[in-house]
Amino acid sequence: MINHKHECKFLPKETCISYEELKKHSTYSDAWIAINGLVYDITDFIPKHPFGDTFRGNLGTDCSGFFSSAHVRTNVENLMENEHFLQKNDIKLVGKLDVTQDYLCKDNDNKYLDRIVYQKLCNDEFWLELKAKVHEYLIENDESTHYSAHEGIFYLLYYSSIFVLLSYLTWINSSILSATLLGFHMVCVSAGMSHMVAHFGFTRNKLLNFVALYLMDLGGYSCLEWQISHQTHHNQPHSSIDYQTNQYAPIRIHKYVKHGKYHKYQYIYFWIGILFYHFRVFPMGTIWLIKNREFVRYKYEVIAHIFAKLVFLSLVAYCGYISSIWNALILLTIYSISYSFFAFILLYNDHEETHNVLAVNENINLYHKKFSWAETQVRTSGNWHPTNWILSFIEFHYGYFNYHIEHHLFPSFKPSLLKKISPIVKGVCDKYDIPYISTTFFEVHRSFQRHITKMGLP
Repeated sequence: MINHKHECKFLPKETCISYEELKKHSTYSDAWIAINGLVYDITDFIPKHPFGDTFRGNLGTDCSGFFSSAHVRTNVENLMENEHFLQKNDIKLVGKLDVTQDYLCKDNDNKYLDRIVYQKLCNDEFWLELKAKVHEYLIENDESTHYSAHEGIFYLLYYSSIFVLLSYLTWINSSILSATLLGFHMVCVSAGMSHMVAHFGFTRNKLLNFVALYLMDLGGYSCLEWQISHQTHHNQPHSSIDYQTNQYAPIRIHKYVKHGKYHKYQYIYFWIGILFYHFRVFPMGTIWLIKNREFVRYKYEVIAHIFAKLVFLSLVAYCGYISSIWNALILLTIYSISYSFFAFILLYNDHEETHNVLAVNENINLYHKKFSWAETQVRTSGNWHPTNWILSFIEFHYGYFNYHIEHHLFPSFKPSLLKKISPIVKGVCDKYDIPYISTTFFEVHRSFQRHITKMGLP
């Protein structure tokens, strides 16, 4: 890990960078990142990275946890403190990250400061042991963190073939059942494959990754928006103030959120509101892309997004042409509701205990540098395990994303590896007395329902 005596040899004297300043350097033409308290300018290094561009969504952020978990096989921390390595790769050390003004508070007007400041990873015994044991497992079992090209082709053909079949039955044969299954399928495609590409955890093949990534857009979302905004969900876990779903439904997740009279009905309207999730994200994904053009590196990325959306709309239009416009709209509505419903049924693997870490403290200034990045990932996530053959198939089709704890600890690992390392993660959690939540699929949702019902009370 970083040796402060060593870093001072080439660190600009008394150069302190606030998190607000760091966030301003989040584009490919001006790219900064913070690792273990130091801020680096990697603008010229991105094209030289041996595994390609794995920085989207992390630019302008403190990505120490991501950085460490993505380099399980190598001690890259030592390289980042080596002046010769930095100069050779055109990485510039800008200064130290100043976190003295940062705090987590919903009423704070400064959007850059709503975050947790974690302790340095070199002081995190839990993470260091966990990382070492996972590294040992990978070596002993000759396990790769990514799918091979052949495995990537298999998954791409598997998901694409089902998409073609269900699309034919939906838009050509006007099957309501197929429209429902198509919504479910595209959620699994987005989560189990496109989402993993966005985390750079699918294959090392750029072409396969590109095609797999934009299947998310074919389903109606925007992979570029997801790839950038979703990182907040990992840096600041879903039980933090930046709870992603608050933008879709006015729900009260934490005790310190001001209670409104309408919240007592949130256990009902929450599930009604999310049914229109897809209707909202379909146009908003494109609008977001237009508004945030500075985050787009290549023009063909926008072209691919528009092309995927046009393919989807062409199928709906063709259905209207051969059948009727009303029939096409009905099928589109069923597909959109199915997509929305299954997105939250599958993605909401939230146990009520996962909200306890930050549930009471509106201002956690006193807890800065006392939170462990790795422990927070575990405590704010939860797994579910299958109890019958249907759920076992869903687990596979979903890309083993039900191992959410492992995904948060190692987001760049291929999906099938998450299940394999789960016993290791649980064992280390037990040793450090960190709750490892793993329940049945139905208990997860009963638990979350209890939580939003309780939070709806005054």
